[in-house]
Amino acid sequence: MTSMQINEAIAEYVGWNWYAVVKDGWYYREGGHGYTNRINEAGRYTKDDAKKELCAGERMGIVRIPSPLYDSDLNAMHEAELKLNDADYDAYWNELVVLCVEKGWEKMNSCPANMRAQAFINLINKI
Repeated sequence: MTSMQINEAIAEYVGWNWYAVVKDGWYYREGGHGYTNRINEAGRYTKDDAKKELCAGERMGIVRIPSPLYDSDLNAMHEAELKLNDADYDAYWNELVVLCVEKGWEKMNSCPANMRAQAFINLINKI
């Protein structure tokens, strides 16, 4: 799998499906606190809620916020791990142990994001 495919598969599994409201190239900030030109700083809306923010006659639209880069961001992987129930977390941890041992990592909690993402994908493929 490519990096993009890994990130999208994890995003789909954990329910990442956020949209931003854009007006004249600027994104609404969370809570109506102005605008930003950076999508990662935009307010996150469900698709339906984003549509409710649109104003007739205005040059506005909604765009899907790209999924996090799980395979290179430990914080994003931590958020994904928090979405697992206890049984799935145990299975994920077992997948991570196997990958880490294969790569020569001694401490499981220090495995990098790409190995955690691969373990997560392995888990998804088994569920």
